[in-house]
Amino acid sequence: MAVEVVYWKGKIGDQVESKSFEVSTYEYRIAPLTQWKTLVADESVRLLKNQPIIVKIKDVEIPKDTIVSPLSIMRHAYGVIIDVIGEGIPKKVEEEKRITHAVFLPIQDGKIEEGDLIGVLKVHFVKVGRLRGLIGISPSDIVLKEELTTATITYRDNGNIFRDKIRTRVFGYIRSHIAEWEPVIADEDIEVSEGELKIVRIKEIELQPYTVITPLYIMRHPLGSLVDLIQLGPPKKVEEEKRITHAVFLPIQDGKIEEGDLIGVINAYYVATHDFKARFRRKVAKVKAKIAELKNGEIKRKEIEISPFIYKRKPTARWEMIIANEDREVRKGKIARVRIKPLKLEKNTILYPLYIMRNAYGTVLDLIQAGRVSRVEEEKEIVEAIFMPVFDGVIKKGQLLGVFNVYSVEVKPYEVLRKWLEEWSKQIKEAITS
Repeated sequence: MAVEVVYWKGKIGDQVESKSFEVSTYEYRIAPLTQWKTLVADESVRLLKNQPIIVKIKDVEIPKDTIVSPLSIMRHAYGVIIDVIGEGIPKKVEEEKRITHAVFLPIQDGKIEEGDLIGVLKVHFVKVGRLRGLIGISPSDIVLKEELTTATITYRDNGNIFRDKIRTRVFGYIRSHIAEWEPVIADEDIEVSEGELKIVRIKEIELQPYTVITPLYIMRHPLGSLVDLIQLGPPKKVEEEKRITHAVFLPIQDGKIEEGDLIGVINAYYVATHDFKARFRRKVAKVKAKIAELKNGEIKRKEIEISPFIYKRKPTARWEMIIANEDREVRKGKIARVRIKPLKLEKNTILYPLYIMRNAYGTVLDLIQAGRVSRVEEEKEIVEAIFMPVFDGVIKKGQLLGVFNVYSVEVKPYEVLRKWLEEWSKQIKEAITS
C-alpha cells in the first residue's frame, strides 16, 4: 500500500515536502525494560490557552529499535505534551532518532521558562519484523542509562502555581503487561465549547503504587476526548500512591457534560523499579456512570454499572496507518475531525499512538468509531481522526496523519489480578538473582 508522508524540510515551519512510501503490516515484540527521558525546555515561550505551540527542548537522543510515548499525568502546570518532533523526514523505528521539539497544548495563558520540565518520555525497546517472523525474537542491544537531570518542576495546588528546582537521577522501570481499567467520571456539570480545553472535576481515582497510566483511546464521550489527568500538588513518583481529582478534556463540539458522565477510561499498568514491593488490593465494588451517546443530533444518556476488570497485554503488537480519506484545510489550534480510511479492529484489542509527529501540520489526538462506542471485547471500525493542527495547511486524501500501535489483550475479572501479579513478581525476583 502506498502512503504519502508530509514533513518539514530543514527548519520546522519553513518548507513542506512530501514523499510516497510502500508500507506493509509489521509486528513488533516489546522488551520488558523501559527508559525514561526528560523533556526540558531550551527556550522561554509565552502561552495562549488552547493554542498549540512548538517548544524547543534540550536534544533527546533515542536509540534504535525503540518507540516512545509520554508519561501521562500532566507534568507542567500550564499544559500537556501532545507529541514530540524530530527534524526532517520521520525516522523508522529501527533507526536512531534525535528529538528536538515538543508540541505543547496550554490549558491557560502563561509562560514556559527555559529549564522547565515540560514532560517525560517513556522509551520502549522493540524488535521489528513481518507478522509471521517474530516468534522467539527478543530485542537486542538494550542499554538502560541512568541520567542526571536538572530542571524546574511546576505544579498546581490550592489555585496557585508553584515552581521548584530539582536535581534528580532518571533511569527507568521493568514493565509488566498487566493493567486495570479506571473509568474517568465527571463529578460536576460543566458547559464546554468546541476546541476550548476544560479542566473537569472527576470522581477521585486512587492509583496504586508502582503503576503508570495511559488513556484508553477511541473517544468515549460524544462531546470530546480525554487528553490527560491532573494531580494537584507536587508530582508523585511512580513508586507512590496517587490520587487524581481532575481531567483535561478537549471538546469537539459545544454541549454540556453532566455529573456522572463517563468522559474517558485510563489503563493503569503495573511496573517495577529498583525497590519494587508487590502490593495487592481487593477491588470488587461496581461503579455507576452515565454513558452518553449522540442520537439524531441529541445526546442521550443511560446509567450503567461498570465492573472492575483487568487485562494482560500480549508482548507483540502491530502498527496501523491512519490515512486521510478526504482533502481538508486545517488551521492552527482549530480542532478538526478528518475522515480516514476505515480501520477495522478485531475483538480484544486496544490502541495507542506511535509518537513523534508523522504529519507536518499536526498530530492525531484520538480516534472516532463508527456507530456506538464498543467495549474492548467487541469488533470496531474506526472512521475519523481527531486532528490537532499545529500549523495552517491542507491535508490531502491519501496522506499519513499518524500511526497507532494495536495491542491484543486478554480480559479477566478483577479477582485474577493477585495471581497475575504474584507470577510476575516471582519472574522479576528470578531475573534479578540469576
